[in-house]
Amino acid sequence: MTKSDIKAKVLTNWNHGNCKFVPGQLVKVKDNVSYWESKRLQSFAGQHGRVFAATTQDGKRMRNGTSRQATRYYVEFANGQVGGFDSSNLV
Repeated sequence: MTKSDIKAKVLTNWNHGNCKFVPGQLVKVKDNVSYWESKRLQSFAGQHGRVFAATTQDGKRMRNGTSRQATRYYVEFANGQVGGFDSSNLV
C-alpha cells in the first residue's frame, strides 16, 4: 500500500493538543502489534516510520465528537510502504 491507495477520510495537516502524534514525527510500531490487525500490518512490528496522516470523521478536523475510541495514524516507511495503525500500536 502506498499513499495513493488510501480511501479513508484523512487529514495531513493538523494542530491539536490532544494528538498523540503529529505529521512528520518519527514513530516506532510496537513489537507486539494488536492481534486484530492484519498480517500485513503485523509485519511492520518493530519498524520505524514517519506519521503523515490520520483518519478523521469529516476529513477537516482532527477531533470531531466523542464517538471515536482511537485515532488511526498513517505511517510511511523507508521503502515507501504505508500502514494505518491505531494509536495504541505506535510509540
